[in-house]
Amino acid sequence: MTNYIANSKNRKLKKQILLFLERLNFGAGKLPFSGRVILFMNIILFLSIFFPWFHFSHRNNQLDKIYAFSEYTGYIGYGLLLVIIAVPFFLVSHEKKERIRAHIPFRLSDTQAVVFVTSLLLTSLIHLLLISRTFHQFVLDIDIGSGFIMAITSCIMIIASAFFLSKNSKEEGMDIRYFHHKEKDHFEEYRDILRGPSDKDDDSNMTLPI
Repeated sequence: MTNYIANSKNRKLKKQILLFLERLNFGAGKLPFSGRVILFMNIILFLSIFFPWFHFSHRNNQLDKIYAFSEYTGYIGYGLLLVIIAVPFFLVSHEKKERIRAHIPFRLSDTQAVVFVTSLLLTSLIHLLLISRTFHQFVLDIDIGSGFIMAITSCIMIIASAFFLSKNSKEEGMDIRYFHHKEKDHFEEYRDILRGPSDKDDDSNMTLPI
């Protein structure tokens, strides 16, 4: 009985994961190139967790590898995970995103929200880089690891790609408004033909005799 319950939970979890990946793939397929770059750099940001952020060299020739979830990095990995979840949520989600926006007093566009959360993480990374000099009182030498380089590069690329995504969204919005206006003008030209002579007589009878 216990095995049946465990297998049932595993099947439900697997189904939810597959459903999430399917929705993510569907939403990513509708994004322009800049939006796909954001999602790709978000994956690189996630991979940075598994690479060392700093290398500490001690006087006894001991070498320590410092990762994102370390007290030396201020456990910045947790904030990094929040950004990793938030970025695809703003770009791909629709219904749940609108439900959350209904309870927020201010409104940000998708790209503005992506830039906001990523800028917070980038600011934290720069601050971590600046205070890393104080670690010299504990260790002999400090080297920046590949994980930190991947994280800060991903943040910069996400912010830059969000700028082009916002520009592309504005151009699409202008095109939609333009075609809507042209379509309205097109029907105005043929309004009299579509309405017929009887409608014209009705309009003429409704005018005031002044």
